[in-house]
Amino acid sequence: MKFIILGLGNFGSNLSKALIKDGHEVFGVDLNMAKVEKLKEELTHTVAIDVNDEQSINHLPLTDTDVAVVAIGEDMGSSVSATALLKKYFKGRIIARSINEIHTSVLEAMGIQEILKPEEEYAYELAHRINVREALKKAWIFPGDFEIMEIRIPTSVVGLTLKDLDIKNKFEAHIVTVIKQTPTKNIFGNQIMNANVFGILHSSYVFEADDILLIFGKIKNINKFLNHYNGTN
Repeated sequence: MKFIILGLGNFGSNLSKALIKDGHEVFGVDLNMAKVEKLKEELTHTVAIDVNDEQSINHLPLTDTDVAVVAIGEDMGSSVSATALLKKYFKGRIIARSINEIHTSVLEAMGIQEILKPEEEYAYELAHRINVREALKKAWIFPGDFEIMEIRIPTSVVGLTLKDLDIKNKFEAHIVTVIKQTPTKNIFGNQIMNANVFGILHSSYVFEADDILLIFGKIKNINKFLNHYNGTN
């Protein structure tokens, strides 16, 4: 896919690099030349323009873009102006970052359906990660207090099968799959660990010491499962 990222601050630049890593094309835009120069070798294209200037926005490759992301976080006025110009000239998918509730309300009034709140979302994720001691990273949040989390495997689970755990009936949770850590070497010859999803688990799957559990359920039930197998009941 082809993305245009407006705003190459911390959020915009990290988002751009993540998209590049996933194989997408990214056209990075920022008024600050230093930010543009810093990323010019990493992104597909970069350009230093004023995103609040109608002529400049209209000269971006909008017809050849799938998704436009307004990643501006420092200036709400600039974000709203850039979003309005995108709405005028771009017919594709628009995603906008919000910095506060007023900003969110304005974007909603403009008809923006996909609004990012990275600081709020990270704070929520961190709070839940702290609440579950063995949590490595929360992957997704669902209505009804359900979540998918990456969990460090309890030692007492190693060697057991999925059938042995009977996690669905005992704890009202479900192990979706496991993530395997595979050692490899980077371009400098240093050993690093790559994460690979194992796939669909069958009842006969035997858990291994380095497995990371991808577990679905409510936090209270995930904690019950972990407390039981960590001997902290």
